Amino acid sequence: MLETVKKEKRISRNAAMTIANKFIIKNLRSCFTSGVPKSLSFPIQNIWIVPIMLAYSDTGIVGEVGMIAVDNENGSVIGFTPKKEIEKIASDLYEKKKSEIEIAFS
Repeated sequence: MLETVKKEKRISRNAAMTIANKFIIKNLRSCFTSGVPKSLSFPIQNIWIVPIMLAYSDTGIVGEVGMIAVDNENGSVIGFTPKKEIEKIASDLYEKKKSEIEIAFS
């Protein structure tokens, strides 16, 4: 059985969420936001996995479309779902929930 690194968490859940939101603002459209981060431990590193959520101001969260990995020690973004994949998942999710979304805007 693998032993995980037993380092103290250096950034909080809220800090990971803020880092993810800054990444989203810089790299994606305005209809995305971060979800609740979850911690993930590897044998050599601990990270936060932050869901990327499709959301609209009138409807709220529509669903998850990707993830951002944030280093738990220094707060850097170390991985993310590719932009094209996020946009494809968001488009599919929008089509699936289109009637609910459009009702909220009317």
